Amino acid sequence: MQIAQRRQSGATLIITLIFLVIFLLLTISLVSSSVVNVKVAANQQHGVEAQNAAQQGIEQVISKDFTANPAAAAASVPVDVNGDGSADYTAQVAAPVCQTSKPVKNTDLDTSNADDVSCFVGNGNQDTGILTASGGGGGNSLCNATQWDVKASVSDSAATATNTTLHQGISVRVPVGTACP
Repeated sequence: MQIAQRRQSGATLIITLIFLVIFLLLTISLVSSSVVNVKVAANQQHGVEAQNAAQQGIEQVISKDFTANPAAAAASVPVDVNGDGSADYTAQVAAPVCQTSKPVKNTDLDTSNADDVSCFVGNGNQDTGILTASGGGGGNSLCNATQWDVKASVSDSAATATNTTLHQGISVRVPVGTACP
C-alpha cells in the first residue's frame, strides 16, 4: 500500500487548481461586465431625465404669454423628476426667439373658430364686408403667424455629469405689431 501512495505526484490537484483559477477569472469578468452595464443604464436614465426636465422647463415658459415680453421670459426652472419635493434638475430656459412672422390672410380664418374671430377686421362683431375662404376675397387680417424657438439646457455636473440641450419650435398667432424680426 505504501508503494502506491508514493507514485502519486498530485496531477489531479494541479488540474483542479487550474480549473478553479479559470472559473474565478470568468466570474470576475462577468461581474465587471454587469457593473459596466449598470453604469450604461444609469447614464441613459440620467440623460432621459435631463431631457424631460428641459421639456418641462420649456413648457412652463410657453404656458405663459411669452410673446408679450420674450426678453423677460428667460428662466431658471427647478424640476422634480422623482417626486420627492426637491429639485433634481434645474433647466435654464433662454428667452424665446421669434424666427419668422407672416401676415395671416382673411381667407385663412374660420368664422366659427373663437380664436380666429379677433383676427378679422372689426373683430367679427360687425359685417366688415370681408369674404371668407368660401366666398373668396380679403387681404391681410389683424393677426400674424409667428414661429418661435425656445431653448432649454440642463447641466447637472455635480451629481450625474449630465448635460443636454433641447430646442422646441412653437407656432403662435399674434396680433399685428407684436415684436418679431
